Amino acid sequence: LIQETMPSTTFEDSDSAQSRALDWMLGDAYTLTLADNDRILQRFALAVFYFSTNGPTSWLFENRIAWLLPSTECEWGSELHNVGCNGDVVTAIYLVDAGLEKNLPKEIGLLSSLEYLQIFSNDLEGALPSEIGLFHDMVWMELGHNDLSGMVPAEIVNLSNLFTLDLTDTNLSGSIPSELCVPLQNAFIDCGEIECDCCTDYVDPCE
Repeated sequence: LIQETMPSTTFEDSDSAQSRALDWMLGDAYTLTLADNDRILQRFALAVFYFSTNGPTSWLFENRIAWLLPSTECEWGSELHNVGCNGDVVTAIYLVDAGLEKNLPKEIGLLSSLEYLQIFSNDLEGALPSEIGLFHDMVWMELGHNDLSGMVPAEIVNLSNLFTLDLTDTNLSGSIPSELCVPLQNAFIDCGEIECDCCTDYVDPCE
C-alpha cells in the first residue's frame, strides 16, 4: 500500500525513518485494527515525520511522550495541541520550538489534507521536499527559523489556497511563484535570498 502510493519510499535501510515507522506500526495493536487505507497512510506519514525529525531523542519530553500512542493519531499530543483533525483526518501539525532536528521527510506529502503546518523555531535542516506540492488545502505554513537549505521547490505553486507563508531565517533560495501572490496575504522571507513579488521580511516589502 505504502509503496503503491509513494513509490520512492523504500525500506532497504533498517535504520531509516521509514523502516522504523513501519516496524512500529507492525508492533502497534491499534494500527493493526485499521482497515481504512487512508488512515494507515496517514499514521505512517506521522510516524515517519516523528523518526525523521529525531523524535526519540531531540523532541521536547512533553511532545515526545505524546506521539506514537496506541490510539487514534488525532489524540497524539492532544494536551499540547500538536495535531489537529477534522474527524479522523489530520489537518494541522503544531510543533513550534519543540526540538525537531534533521530533515522533513518526503512522506509528509501523504498528509495531503494538511491545512496548517507550523514547525518554526526548530533545528530542521536540508531541503524542503517537493512533496509539499501535494498540500492542495494548505492555508498556513510556517517553516521559518530553521536551517533548511536548497531551492524552494517549484511544486509550491500548487498551494493555491495558501494565505500565510513564513520562510524567514532559513538558508533557502529560489523564488515564490507569482501565482501565489493572489491567495497570499502574509508572506515573509529573507529578502535577497528568495525572490518574491509579494513578500516582506516582517518589516518592509522586498524590492
